[in-house]
Amino acid sequence: MVRDEELCRQLQVGNEAAMEALVHRHHRAIFVYLYRMTGDAHTAEDLAQEAFIRLCTRIVSYRYPSPFLPWLYTIAHNLYKDWRKNAYQRNVVPTEHPADQADMLDLTERLANRAEVSRALASLDEPHRTALVLRYYQDLTVPQIAQIEGVLAALWPHGQQACCCSAAAPWC
Repeated sequence: MVRDEELCRQLQVGNEAAMEALVHRHHRAIFVYLYRMTGDAHTAEDLAQEAFIRLCTRIVSYRYPSPFLPWLYTIAHNLYKDWRKNAYQRNVVPTEHPADQADMLDLTERLANRAEVSRALASLDEPHRTALVLRYYQDLTVPQIAQIEGVLAALWPHGQQACCCSAAAPWC
């Protein structure tokens, strides 16, 4: 399988199949990240589409062999921040349709847990929420998150925990 960074290099010289491969690989993850941040599926889809449009229009600024994934998430995160500044908030409750009554109890419990986690995430300030969503839902590494957030990732002495430190990181 061709690495993302190599696909970016191909896209820079006009290979449209490279763009298709990048969208195919990363659209769902970008959508899920934006959904967790906005709480609205339609907004998340719009922002995800815009992220890939910007990827295409700004591919000339990508510097091979820099890691692609943090670069893409930075685009998506900046779009989220712009949306948050300009858009009004909507309360959207995700809907699911259970296959039968036996699934209803399981679905009810999952929705209650999801709602509790969503409320907890929503109560956090943006830097904390972003870090948690990127780490635990998008499975990015601490250095990748630090790159997206524009902070320095410094591992603590034992390498067990990490701290992202900068003036822009209020949790330090």
